[in-house]
Amino acid sequence: MKRYFILILLTLVSLLFLNGCWNSKELSDLAIVIGIGIDKVPNSDQYKVSLLIVNPSTVAAGKGSGGKSTMPNIVFSSVDRTLLSAFRKSSQKVSRRLFFAHSQLLVIGEPVAREGIYNLFDYFERSHELRLTSSVVIARGIHAESLLNILTPLQSITATSIKDKLKVSSESWAQSVDVNVIEVIKRLSGSGEPVISGMRVIGNPSKGNKKSNLEKSPPYTTIETNGIAIFSNGKLSTWLDGKVARGVIWVLNKMKSTIINIDCEDKKEAISIEIIRSSSKLRVDVLNGKPSLSLHVTEEGNFSEAKCPINPNNHDELVKLQNQLTEETKKEIKSAIKATQKKKSDIFGFSTELERTHPREWKKMKNNWPNLYSETEVKVSVEAYIRRTGLRINSYMKSEEE
Repeated sequence: MKRYFILILLTLVSLLFLNGCWNSKELSDLAIVIGIGIDKVPNSDQYKVSLLIVNPSTVAAGKGSGGKSTMPNIVFSSVDRTLLSAFRKSSQKVSRRLFFAHSQLLVIGEPVAREGIYNLFDYFERSHELRLTSSVVIARGIHAESLLNILTPLQSITATSIKDKLKVSSESWAQSVDVNVIEVIKRLSGSGEPVISGMRVIGNPSKGNKKSNLEKSPPYTTIETNGIAIFSNGKLSTWLDGKVARGVIWVLNKMKSTIINIDCEDKKEAISIEIIRSSSKLRVDVLNGKPSLSLHVTEEGNFSEAKCPINPNNHDELVKLQNQLTEETKKEIKSAIKATQKKKSDIFGFSTELERTHPREWKKMKNNWPNLYSETEVKVSVEAYIRRTGLRINSYMKSEEE
């Protein structure tokens, strides 16, 4: 009995040291920041920070489409010399406490990216409030604030819409790359350079920030993924688009799926091959004190469409298609490597691999690596296989001879 009494007494005493939810925050007191935009004030050293905040009245009870005056999200902007000051200054305009735990997107204005992004990510890494898993994009040809102000159909929250478009596009079309804050920081703090996708506004931005943009088909204004930004010394160096951008995805080993069009006899790009699987491996050696760089890609695809008479189940035809696919892949990869070497920007991580496998040689080459990378030939080898040809065997299209 005495033992139970002591146990109860200890339990009651321990309750005195429990503070409960001393730092709890009520949802009704929070302004949930879902996206962040960073611009530079022209002719100034000040930043303009834009916060995309979810309108709680549209989220509650699914009222996103009701009420003419109801906006799904609201953007508040503030200007100051440091990012933290600009963030805190925004509290003058918002009636609730800023809450960053659900932030999904960081948008960087193109002028800021060209000036340099080291300062931006220094703050993001130090902050205990900001999420390092937020996707990062660059507003191409438009201010980050203007991009966040566009209201998008299908997905009412602009930041979520941009993030989802980036993910879908990078996985199905492979001319953009979905990177988050921590990935950019790793590149900036290491020996390589980051790559970040661009987002472009199609249409009139002044119409895109009105609710009428959601009520028209097609909408007045839309947002689309557009190109890949490559960096040199933490500054946006140039944009890569189209097949060159896709070559970057292959080298980075981020290829999920895409469509490759190849020629069929005298018809240009008459056959479509769907890439369903791809793996890339970098290799770095040192021969006679100089770097030797190579890349090997293994990919698989499906025969998906033909605008010419062809029987892909014929072994000779299949081998020919695989060779064409190999050459097209190799061509796009080499064009991407050449573009980065022209800007002396090792975005692929050859330097990281060299540092890992040959640390002594890396110390000798480190200071001159941009020049060494731009002058070194990268050997590219590709193995391409076509696995499936679809339900149809022989094409119903007839050749001119028939």
